Amino acid sequence: MSGNIQRDTSGRLLLAWALLFTALVVLAWRIHLHPADYEWTEYPTALGDTAYYTQIGPDDDRYEPNLKFPGQEDGLFRRAEAPVVMDDAVMFKMGRESSGRFFLYKPVTAERDEKPPLYLKSAENRYLEFGAKRFYRPYEPKP
Repeated sequence: MSGNIQRDTSGRLLLAWALLFTALVVLAWRIHLHPADYEWTEYPTALGDTAYYTQIGPDDDRYEPNLKFPGQEDGLFRRAEAPVVMDDAVMFKMGRESSGRFFLYKPVTAERDEKPPLYLKSAENRYLEFGAKRFYRPYEPKP
């Protein structure tokens, strides 16, 4: 017993516990002040995705292929005027488009290597379909 007193082992243990507890209190306080920084859940589906699509480029995406992929020249066109209603839990992420702002989705029933249509999330349980060109500009005669 007298050997431990001379080396101050109990004091070192107390100091180590005090430092560990202080670090734990600081971390808990940071989590309490900014809980959103420490709470995230990554789903393979569209659940929790709040990056809703509005418009990618300056042009109307029904007539211009604004949805593009990294390293590809060709793009996809919007194929629907109104969003399609689909459950977020059955829409799987396929990756991001070239700007990196939006995830692309496919329904569970589609094969992974299947060609478009792909979907962008426009609201909760609402998706815009993108694929081959479907709309053409209205004809306007030249004066």
